[in-house]
Amino acid sequence: MLQRVGLSRVEAKIYLALLKSGPTSIRQLAAATKVNRGTVYESIKNLVNTGLVSVKAVGSRSKYSAESPEKIQQIISERQRELKAVESQAMDMMPGLLAYSKATAEEPKVKFYEGDEGVANILRDVLATAGRLDKKEYYVYSSRALRQYLYRRFPNFTSQRIHDGIFAKVIGIGTGGDPAELSERKIIEDDSYETSSSYNIIYGDKVAMISVSSDLTPYGVVIEEPGVAAMQRLLFNRLWESLG
Repeated sequence: MLQRVGLSRVEAKIYLALLKSGPTSIRQLAAATKVNRGTVYESIKNLVNTGLVSVKAVGSRSKYSAESPEKIQQIISERQRELKAVESQAMDMMPGLLAYSKATAEEPKVKFYEGDEGVANILRDVLATAGRLDKKEYYVYSSRALRQYLYRRFPNFTSQRIHDGIFAKVIGIGTGGDPAELSERKIIEDDSYETSSSYNIIYGDKVAMISVSSDLTPYGVVIEEPGVAAMQRLLFNRLWESLG
């Protein structure tokens, strides 16, 4: 959790050691954490700048103390305010940034993503792209075997989708999957599909295909091309209608 707030592994280790020990010197911290003094010193400087550690002169030496863990919530709130400001600036800059794009309809784009963060980036793109459509909607082929890998780095995806007013049509391959607001689901229960390990999303002019490698690392490919997306949407709707 501390690393996700922005601390390095060593900084998190030092902060936790200070919480346990109380006011401590660099030498004592190095001994307690088994981290060399130079690294401890640099990490302490960063923690002081962050506001998680305070320093007090005791004679000719400096003693370092951990601030209350409640300070972490303050840091998160500050980051949220900063992100809101960045989001506002990004929206203002978006028309100009899009004007720099040299991609054309005749040049389809294919992007590869790997790992939990890669899958989270695809999901963020789904919300951003679908949210700009006149009809805020996307289509999914959902495989039960893949669902456990989708939201590990974006656990609030569904709540964000609902907040943004985006509708999802889902064809589930195999049983399972929780119903949610602003969504409609139909199921293919044929046992021959139970081992299917692909999760496909059709949104705007894009098609995303998410799967897992042999070592269970999730990855995804996104194809951005209007014709490909239109064909996949047509096939999805035909299958949707046939499922009754």
